[in-house]
Amino acid sequence: MPIRIVQTSDLVTILYEAWNIFEIIHTDGLPHPGSDNRDPLWMGHPVGKWDGDTLVVNTTGFNTRTNLDTAGHPHSDALHTVERFTRTDEKHIAYEITIDDPKAFTRSWKNTRTFTLRPDWEIMEYSCEENNKDFAEGHIK
Repeated sequence: MPIRIVQTSDLVTILYEAWNIFEIIHTDGLPHPGSDNRDPLWMGHPVGKWDGDTLVVNTTGFNTRTNLDTAGHPHSDALHTVERFTRTDEKHIAYEITIDDPKAFTRSWKNTRTFTLRPDWEIMEYSCEENNKDFAEGHIK
C-alpha cells in the first residue's frame, strides 16, 4: 500500500494508506521526551536527523498494544527502532530498519526494502471491514 513522505525544514511526515496512520518525525533537534514526561504512542516517539543524504529516525516510547507487522509479531515497552531512508536515485529510496527489543527478542534484527516513486498513485481512504471485498464488487447491496 502506498505511503507519502512530506518534508519541511524541521520535520518529515510519513502518511500511510494502511490503517490511516501517520508518523511525524522532528528533525529540528527536539529530543525524545523523558520517561517521566511521555505517554507511549502507537507509532512511538520518532526523532530524526540527517547523516549526509540519509534520514536516520530513532524511535522509542511505543505502547505495547501494537504489532511490528501484519504477521502480528509482538514487542514490549523496551522496543527501540532505527530507520534509515536513503535516496539512491530519482525514483528509489533504500529503507532499512533495525529492531531492538531485549524483552521480546534475543538479539537485534534488520529488515530492508526499496521504495519506488509512483507519482501515478494516490493515498486512498483505508477501510477494512468484514466482507468489504464483496461489498466493493457489488455482491452485497
